[in-house]
Amino acid sequence: MKNLMLPAALFISLNAFSQDCIQEVLKKQPGTWKAGPQGSVRNVSAPDLAKEKLVISSIRKMVSTNYQPAGCQVSTSEVYGKYPEAGQTWMADPYHFAMYILRYLCDKNSADKSKHYVEVSSSTNVNIAANVIFSSGNIYAATIPEDDFRGYLKLKQRPQKKEGAWYMGEELISDGGSARETRAYSWLITYDDALPFYYVSRKEYLLLQKKRLEKAVKDDSGNKLYNDKYFKNINDYLTRSETELNQPAICMWNDEERFTGFVEENTKGSFIAIKPNLAYYNTKLPKSSPQFFTVVYKFTHGDPVFEENISGIQKAVNFTALKNMLGK
Repeated sequence: MKNLMLPAALFISLNAFSQDCIQEVLKKQPGTWKAGPQGSVRNVSAPDLAKEKLVISSIRKMVSTNYQPAGCQVSTSEVYGKYPEAGQTWMADPYHFAMYILRYLCDKNSADKSKHYVEVSSSTNVNIAANVIFSSGNIYAATIPEDDFRGYLKLKQRPQKKEGAWYMGEELISDGGSARETRAYSWLITYDDALPFYYVSRKEYLLLQKKRLEKAVKDDSGNKLYNDKYFKNINDYLTRSETELNQPAICMWNDEERFTGFVEENTKGSFIAIKPNLAYYNTKLPKSSPQFFTVVYKFTHGDPVFEENISGIQKAVNFTALKNMLGK
């Protein structure tokens, strides 16, 4: 009887193996973790690097203990260090841990219809970073370089307190309006609900613009007549009340080099001018200490593997635990 059952079991196993790959089945398969290509290590001391790797190890453990991939491989990478041209007077090193969701997909190009593969790249990922806010002009734990073109950084919108952290808003990445659009959702975890940056006042912004225009005229005298009307706009505005000049500078993206006026907050195509706030930082801490964290979830909607795995990671990322790591 045993001899009869063995061939039968083998037949069932071979028959199952030879069946066509089914995408719905792959979505439910247990996922795996894999160390992917690692990022650079730049301008960080050996003692600080060792401590920063311990921070990243704690973050990886927090996620992997409370989340199990499904229907995908999670490829991880780490980046440490800073670029000197990105900032001056560094208060803390930037470093981050990224997780890329790579789905299991049926291989339609293979003659063997049971074959599947792990996709090689994906726009769906999660990035947990210490001491850097990824935006249009990253916000570091450092002053802006003196030769910076603008002299300020940009935010699309003010952060809002939500779920014990600062919600930095969402950003459309691609395919807006479609069922498979890709969006990024950003969060900021800080000390005592403070912010590592401040809003540039209208007066400070105007003086920066005036300085830039003066340099442009000096570099090319032919532009003077063209720029005179913008000088007039700036000088006229600088005569307004201190109350008005102390308001945050909210400007249009396509208007910042030729000032015509400020706009209301949340105007489409506007930004809020900001600068790093060095008073936020504990100066007694080593450069390796996380003094704020950002968490960015970027994923393509409409795909169950992406949505389910991002949801699992969101549940595993504990903002309170990250907050308790600050300054340690």
